[in-house]
Amino acid sequence: MGSTSKIAFLFLLGMCLFAFAGCPENTTVPEDEAWSQIYAAIDYKYKECGNQPDYILIIPHEPSQYGVELCSLSILRQACPFNDYPLFCVEMYEIDLPGIGP
Repeated sequence: MGSTSKIAFLFLLGMCLFAFAGCPENTTVPEDEAWSQIYAAIDYKYKECGNQPDYILIIPHEPSQYGVELCSLSILRQACPFNDYPLFCVEMYEIDLPGIGP
């Protein structure tokens, strides 16, 4: 193998590794896990504030992990009274908020 062949081989190998490393991984959360995480945050906030929104937060089928975590943390950080769900919870529905997240 000549030096040009070695360089070409290493270049192609590097490009293949780069292409596979750049592939996005599945970042969705199973629906039951998302329900558990979101409703644990809601229950915690209910116990802290003594109230919760009068309407249920419907979790979409296999929401993004980022959206679930953002919603859960936003619920926990929200000030009392806990009357509404945070705007950041729309990230679970794949609605992109400008300047927020991936």
